[in-house]
Amino acid sequence: MECPKCGGGAYLAEEEFVKILENTDPLKVIAKAIYQCRACSERFTRLNFQDIEARKKEESAPTQEAGVSEEAEEGLRFF
Repeated sequence: MECPKCGGGAYLAEEEFVKILENTDPLKVIAKAIYQCRACSERFTRLNFQDIEARKKEESAPTQEAGVSEEAEEGLRFF
C-alpha cells in the first residue's frame, strides 16, 4: 500500500469491524483498515470488503513457517 500524501510504503496499523452484509451470497464483511506511512508517519484509512467463507478458509489452513520445511525441522537438533 502506498501513502496518498508522499507515495511511501505503508503498513497496516489497525483493522476495525464495520458491518456484515447479509444480503449477499457468500456473506461479506466490511472492515476499516488503518494504514500508517513508513516515511511521513501519516495515517489513512481504506474500507475492505472480504468474503467470510474465504477468510475462514485462510484462518483454518495450516501455515508453514517461512523457509523451513518439515524435513529440515526433523534434522534440527538442539543441544
